[in-house]
Amino acid sequence: MIVPVYKTERYLDCCMRSLLGQTLGDIEVILVDDESPDGCPAMCDAYAAQDPRIKVIHKKNAGLGPARNTGLDHATGEYVAFLDSDDLIEPQTYAVAVAEMEANDADMVRFRCNRFLDSGESAPISYDAAPVVFDTPDEIRQLALCIFDIPSPDMDRYDLGGSSCMAVYRHDMIRRHGLRFESEREYLSEDYLFNFDYYLHASKVVWLPRTYYHYRITAGSLTRRLNLGVMDRVEHYCRHVEDMLATRGFGEAEMQYASGFYVRALRANMRFVFMSKELSMAQKKKWFAERTSDPSFRRRFDAYPSQELPFKQRMLFKTMADGNFLLSYALIVGFSRLRKDKLK
Repeated sequence: MIVPVYKTERYLDCCMRSLLGQTLGDIEVILVDDESPDGCPAMCDAYAAQDPRIKVIHKKNAGLGPARNTGLDHATGEYVAFLDSDDLIEPQTYAVAVAEMEANDADMVRFRCNRFLDSGESAPISYDAAPVVFDTPDEIRQLALCIFDIPSPDMDRYDLGGSSCMAVYRHDMIRRHGLRFESEREYLSEDYLFNFDYYLHASKVVWLPRTYYHYRITAGSLTRRLNLGVMDRVEHYCRHVEDMLATRGFGEAEMQYASGFYVRALRANMRFVFMSKELSMAQKKKWFAERTSDPSFRRRFDAYPSQELPFKQRMLFKTMADGNFLLSYALIVGFSRLRKDKLK
């Protein structure tokens, strides 16, 4: 298990208890200290002194993607998994995942996560359903594409997520194909790119629709999402995805998945902008006008098959495409309030 560590001293003990409490005893834990400026480096060394299964690597700060690559360089196990140092994992997670890998001769096992607020405002949500096996080239290809977008409801079965933390991988496959993580400082959602390439080398994937991973949303992570310039990075990312699709044999029709990522990212970013208490209505309107007049916005929205979207998303897509600030604002605020009501 590879755990990049950076500025998480408040949560690291909880993370490590969940990891060392795994029912799978034969594990290797690699803590990659990414030059954390808090107490994490000393905490990592203390863990290693207490448990021979733990290896600590101290390195110069370079970000999450390079930290995971460093972990891969030092990993010796047959299987590889990643865990973020402020998150938690269920005790039976890796025992179940490895058993499924071996029983199905699978190249990857993926599982569900629950996102919870560090403030305790929402309770963990639990899912549990029968495993699903994907083992045809067309299915695997669709899993890879659906990392970036789900263009229609009938594609929902391929929506397994793109995070590297909700999965177990074959280490040999990563080594043989030289798979590496890009830096998130260059490309946001860097683990989507890693998983896309991994899928393209896989023959069988097992999906466990059960909650095994608990992803902590801290106050800091919410703040980072309110980024008025993030869509420029999204466009840079989408162009990179289009290049990946082209070089890996995908055609013009599949380029819509890159545009779909743009559409979804803009919709999510718009929710954080519109719901922000830090911005005035005039600032929100200005941001909306700038985004919807951007050439990349028009190019991607004009080409995207919005008629396949679910009804609420289709409504919002149209108001955004029309540049209608007031109606877009009303829909975003209304949908957000409904979502909060459902959590009560």
